Amino acid sequence: MIPVLSETEFELFRTLLQNKTGILLKAARRQTLGRRLAKRMEALGMSSYTAYYRMLKAGKNEEELRALINHVTIDQTSFFRAGPQFDLLAGRVIPEIMQKNYGLKQMRIWSAGCSRGHEPYSVAMMLQQAARELVSWDVKILATDIDSDSLKYAFRGRYTANEMSHVPEDYATRFFKPQRHGGKKLYAVKDRLRNPILFRRLNLLDAPYPIKGPMDVILCRNVMIYFSRTQKQQIMGEFLRLLPIGGYLCLGASESLIGIDDRFSLLGHAVYQKQKN
Repeated sequence: MIPVLSETEFELFRTLLQNKTGILLKAARRQTLGRRLAKRMEALGMSSYTAYYRMLKAGKNEEELRALINHVTIDQTSFFRAGPQFDLLAGRVIPEIMQKNYGLKQMRIWSAGCSRGHEPYSVAMMLQQAARELVSWDVKILATDIDSDSLKYAFRGRYTANEMSHVPEDYATRFFKPQRHGGKKLYAVKDRLRNPILFRRLNLLDAPYPIKGPMDVILCRNVMIYFSRTQKQQIMGEFLRLLPIGGYLCLGASESLIGIDDRFSLLGHAVYQKQKN
């Protein structure tokens, strides 16, 4: 049995993960990190945190380091998380973008920290349901995450009944196809929902981003909480580069730009609009 992760061991792994990903784990997550480390160690037949740390620190197993990063960064998410924010997007933001871009008939949205795909697929459903004339537009949704396993899950696009609990029944019928896989009932994303989405791996601290703007909307929800103030400002610098004046930034409900950047105005429900460069 693998022992409890000590404070000293926690600090070692926290520093290692921060150096590799930029993510700073809070002290309250020591038990969670211990459980996730234990799963990786059990898979390797190891029982010593120190030996596991030394292996990663020495760079002897980059594949295992990637597996650990994937395991640590996975987060709980769901379709249409933060419903009021989606209501604001559908009722105000998207119509304003459509009016502004009517001549080009083009829309670009980025889901930064897309996890297992619930967010970009939710955005795609919202767009197709709220503004059906967008079918004739050039709409692209970029979906990025540092976790390669989550990206594979998102690209595969097969979700359990439990994951579908927040999807309205008419949306489920229109955008998903029930199927059996491994004896389990799953809901597979239909091509009409998948087609506008491009999944890519990206570490938000690897600036400048290999992304061609401008973006009409950037969603970076419940991601900034993992970064220091300096790192947040660095990320915001890239967001500002990719957003035109009038572009929109969506954060998580518990996140704010106060003390980070003053070039945005708050519309409500953690939706911000860029006011100046």
